Amino acid sequence: MRIVFCALSCLALISGLGLAAKPVEPSPQQISEYEASTESTRVKLLMKLAKSGQHELAAGLLKRYPLSGKFGKNRQLFIEGLILKARGNLTGAAKNYRAALADDPSLTLVRAELAQTLFLLQEDESAKHHLNLLMAEAPNEYEAQGIRAFIDTIDARRPFTFNAYVSGAPSTNVNNGSSKTTIYSPLWGGVVMDIDDDSREQSGIGFSTGLSAGYSHRLGNDFSVVLGGGFNASIYDDSDYNVFGASQSAELRYLLDGGFLGAGAVASENLKNDELGLSYYSYGPRVSLQKALSPQDRINLSTVYEWRTYPDTSTSDGTALMIDGSWNHAFDSSLTASLNAGYDRVEMEVNFTSYETYSGGFGLYKELPEGITVDLNGEVRFSEFDAIHPIAGVVREDLRLIGTVALTKRDFNIWGYAPALEYTYVHNDSNISLYEFDSHAVDFKLSKDF
Repeated sequence: MRIVFCALSCLALISGLGLAAKPVEPSPQQISEYEASTESTRVKLLMKLAKSGQHELAAGLLKRYPLSGKFGKNRQLFIEGLILKARGNLTGAAKNYRAALADDPSLTLVRAELAQTLFLLQEDESAKHHLNLLMAEAPNEYEAQGIRAFIDTIDARRPFTFNAYVSGAPSTNVNNGSSKTTIYSPLWGGVVMDIDDDSREQSGIGFSTGLSAGYSHRLGNDFSVVLGGGFNASIYDDSDYNVFGASQSAELRYLLDGGFLGAGAVASENLKNDELGLSYYSYGPRVSLQKALSPQDRINLSTVYEWRTYPDTSTSDGTALMIDGSWNHAFDSSLTASLNAGYDRVEMEVNFTSYETYSGGFGLYKELPEGITVDLNGEVRFSEFDAIHPIAGVVREDLRLIGTVALTKRDFNIWGYAPALEYTYVHNDSNISLYEFDSHAVDFKLSKDF
């Protein structure tokens, strides 16, 4: 296994690359010795030749004696990738590595070479994606620290980051409107009241877009400062349901072995341009912790306290406490599972709109053959409000179920991105029919995590 992690630190082997050359024809003695070798021995020899400056001899042997057998196809792709890399064709090498991983995601050595090649291509986000997956294969903490150091090198060479996305966003319920048409009100003489059209579910087709920027700077050996900001929008054919948001953060991090302890501030702004939506801005402190418990296990904790102001509806002004935690476990470089839990406490001037929420969820990331990656996420949220609802006559209680499945075709490279299709289902069950709803949404997007 050590050869996998040695590959990540051998960047010097790639310097001084020239243009592609013709394969070197092996000598009769080399042919004789090669023919007498087993295929496993041939693979090791070809790898050594490709990495030691004798890649054209490796190309000559591979052309004369293509690899065969059960693993022949992927071994051939891998060796050809090493030869392309040695010739300076990094894009071609990455394509070969992706093709091998698309067929068999368990090829750790191929993934290591892909991560290194993406680093050389300055495809930093994709390189970090594979390095994080490789952490599961680290045999000990020493090797895991080497991978983390590689990730730190990527972050250090590009302190400024910028990301943007655009995705299609059709939804059966763009406003989270009620799936019911009436509401029963014991406080109003037990009458059944109609739910107005604006509060009922509305479908729509539109798109989501956003951009984010970040800056990180190391302050000596023990601290770093991280700044971030972003903007996002959901725009539909009916502009009443458009949503625009922005966020900012600043954090000072004390660096730990395999993580950090951070303290800073966050702010956000949300704008809805329909007459029923609530726009607001918020600000407050945040404390966070990220720690690797082992090469395969990592925890994340975060606490945010916000002051929220609603310019159009001052009775909604208040505060919010949000506590979140997650645990990630990697079974191997192609399979990762996570559990998360959270607690929210939102207080507004009007008691019946104040509430607390308990949540729990899971996630599963699995790379399958044929270049398909499956990302499954599920969450349960239970919310209980503080006081009796003035119309419904009961204290509101909601149980929300959220499920998401995303499929990524990771061997399709579109300008450095892979196409992904994501489906999300939300079911909100409430003891007040006004707040019962279902929604189905589909996102078409491009991803760097491939």
